[in-house]
Amino acid sequence: MQTTVNARGLSCPIPQQMTLDAIRAAKQGDTIAVLVDEPGARESVIRVAKALRLPYTLGKKSDHDEIHISKEELWTEKR
Repeated sequence: MQTTVNARGLSCPIPQQMTLDAIRAAKQGDTIAVLVDEPGARESVIRVAKALRLPYTLGKKSDHDEIHISKEELWTEKR
């Protein structure tokens, strides 16, 4: 299943927090598509994916970026 997080027009740390919330709510094997239109938001969302060691891809549209994060089946959050 895919969840879309529309963080366009928002500045940090809101897109980062929205992404973390979506990752936590997603089931293993799901994909989270994060839509951002600010370079700082894009970089912070990518940092979240890297910090959690989740694979991601970056796609560019005419007016925003899309970061697709895969919640791998073996991923569990360490608290």
